[in-house]
Amino acid sequence: MAVVALVLVAASAACASSDPSASPPVDGTGGAEGFAGYQRTPVRSVSAVAVPSVDPVDDPGFVAAPGGLRLVYFGFTSCPDVCPTTLSDLRRSLAELTPGERARVAVDVVTVDPARDTSAVLTGYVGAFLPDATSHRTDDDAVLRAAVTAFGGDYSVRAGDDGEPEVSHTGDVYVVDDAGRVVLAWPFGTPAPSIAADLRRLLAGERPDAEPTTSRPGGRV
Repeated sequence: MAVVALVLVAASAACASSDPSASPPVDGTGGAEGFAGYQRTPVRSVSAVAVPSVDPVDDPGFVAAPGGLRLVYFGFTSCPDVCPTTLSDLRRSLAELTPGERARVAVDVVTVDPARDTSAVLTGYVGAFLPDATSHRTDDDAVLRAAVTAFGGDYSVRAGDDGEPEVSHTGDVYVVDDAGRVVLAWPFGTPAPSIAADLRRLLAGERPDAEPTTSRPGGRV
């Protein structure tokens, strides 16, 4: 059964939201039977998507190397629980892979809160979880918005009643293959061993069934 895992995470004092208007649009889902993650249909292509990387030497795009995968996450460093939990889960899942498998998986973290996440802040934060991950940021909201939308996510940044920024964002981790296709996505809370198991199957060439099926809404945190 297909699972639409459109978990939107809002954060000021805590990362939680029940605002249905904040959810990204649903364009249909495909089955991912046997995988912990889900796949949308039609399968999204992000081969033309780019957000500047903090290190200008790095490729700002999100297409995986030949035979590899790229894990893309949109978050922010002031998130008190969901973002650090997600990055910790990614670190644990990647540690379960063999060295050869791990070498084929790249990780990209894109901030949706560039006003506070300077290059130094972002790289320090991401590096504390995943030293070899690539950090991305842009002050051009049109560029950021286009990138998040291309992956099927959403975000918002607004001032709260106390004047402090309140940030909400889709909490999924997206898996991109070497053709620039989003082949799988894990909703927030997917256990690290399940992520590792999915990665092994994807690296071995397995893919979810992309045929359209009946969908049901996923959980919200």
